Amino acid sequence: MLLRNISVDCVIFGFDGEKLNVLLWQADPRLLMQTLRENEDYEQVRVLYETHPSLQTESTWGLIGAHAPDESDLDAFAQEITTGSTGLTNVYLKQFRTFGNSRRVPYYRVITVGYYALINPRYHNIQKSSLTRKMQWFHINRLPSLCFDHEEIIRAALDHLRENVQYHPVGFHLLPEKFTLTELQTMYEVILGEKLDIRNFRKKIQKMDFLLETGEKQENVPHRAARLYRFDRENYDRLLTEGLTFRI
Repeated sequence: MLLRNISVDCVIFGFDGEKLNVLLWQADPRLLMQTLRENEDYEQVRVLYETHPSLQTESTWGLIGAHAPDESDLDAFAQEITTGSTGLTNVYLKQFRTFGNSRRVPYYRVITVGYYALINPRYHNIQKSSLTRKMQWFHINRLPSLCFDHEEIIRAALDHLRENVQYHPVGFHLLPEKFTLTELQTMYEVILGEKLDIRNFRKKIQKMDFLLETGEKQENVPHRAARLYRFDRENYDRLLTEGLTFRI
């Protein structure tokens, strides 16, 4: 049974090496409505989907989300939505806030639980679901017209990410497996929206002792090749038990 008053929306962040982007989509109206009508609970959500802004015009976009089935764990359902819409599995997914404004959608009250995911789009092949009409990355500061309160949800996700990334090494989910210190610093600067002192940043991050030199360097770059590092999760977990305080 679909819960018409509870939904899940996923903010999928991607870092392309220079910018922080968010993945938005438009469903194929005909296929989506056909799929919904096959659900025995269609009448529960019919009025909302038949007037959904992103289904009425190609200029309005939305977050990847859906009404939750009553038998589903919300964390598992958020992962299911993300995987079903992008083909990506085992991505970092974090529940960050519930949005319960009584007027956030028309016709009836819908409370949505917000999650955000972190990926590096250069190293993931996004596979659109059959229900997708369009799917596109947008710069976090140049968002298109969005339905309902989805811009508010994105901004709240970004605020939470900015806080989270300073105290937990979640930012590594936005990087390739092997990266330079410059790429690492750029990622933090893009998320935090501020420049960081190079010397202080490198001193602080290397002092934490969970970066491993791979013994490799960049290839095919028009400048002096930089050393490549990787995040040592095992060592980080050990350091945590010994009292490591992560702080960027």
